[in-house]
Amino acid sequence: MSIYIREFLQKVEPFGLELRLICMGIAPGKFSDYRTAFAEFAQKARQARALMSGSNPDWQAIDAALLALERARVNYNRHRDILTMELLRTAPQPVRELASDSIQHRVREIAELRWELAGKPQGTDDENWFRAEDIVRRATAA
Repeated sequence: MSIYIREFLQKVEPFGLELRLICMGIAPGKFSDYRTAFAEFAQKARQARALMSGSNPDWQAIDAALLALERARVNYNRHRDILTMELLRTAPQPVRELASDSIQHRVREIAELRWELAGKPQGTDDENWFRAEDIVRRATAA
């Protein structure tokens, strides 16, 4: 693990380095994959936040950042679930598809975020919903 990633994880990783005893007996690759996925998710969140803080938002760049963030979130959740199964000592099972209500929830969150970033203009509901659906669909595509 690089020094940069180690320092980053010490600052933002929810299970600090001192809690590694939890993962004794787990294949090192699974824990490492989880930590790397978390670091990528946090990095994509910071990048998206930086784009959104500008006074004149570039919507194409913001949508690309939201797509990258959603993909990183899906990847992080997958690695979190794999690690959880390992910790619970259950047989690994295929990662299930997102439930329809979960997908709708993600679409709603992203559509609301786009709307708020644009200053809450009237009449943009359909466009924001369409863009959010596209982002979630592309992020969860295999």
